[in-house]
Amino acid sequence: MRTTKVLSGVALLFMLAGPLTAKTLESRAQTIEKTQEFITKAVAGDIQGAYRYLRPYLGVSAAPYDQSAEEAVTYFQQVTGKAGKPIGSSHVKTETIANDFTRETWLQKFEAAAIAWRFTFYQPDGNGWKLVGVSYSTDMSDLYQLSEQ
Repeated sequence: MRTTKVLSGVALLFMLAGPLTAKTLESRAQTIEKTQEFITKAVAGDIQGAYRYLRPYLGVSAAPYDQSAEEAVTYFQQVTGKAGKPIGSSHVKTETIANDFTRETWLQKFEAAAIAWRFTFYQPDGNGWKLVGVSYSTDMSDLYQLSEQ
């Protein structure tokens, strides 16, 4: 069950015209709060609602985002058939590039597996964060960290 789905990356940020009226998040703390609510909805089985929840903050074209939401609904129906029901979530990390990009990574946990969700936000002018990417993957290799024993 190894797969990777990516809505957009930095390249798409510059290729797709984003909505000029997108709401923005004022702080990195709000990006954590909003992505936590997305994950809460996803764990409850409401993938479509999770995507709708973040849609007002899009800084890229809505069409690929909406398509990704439809694909995610189908994909997660298959996941629950193979990995069991969602049982929880964990916030993994926050990554930043200067004061321009921030990425939140969360695990959506299932009975027999987990999926890593990544949410990328961009702040072009220092006046608020806009969502520019959502991805999910079963590849956890870059999430491992050395632990102190």
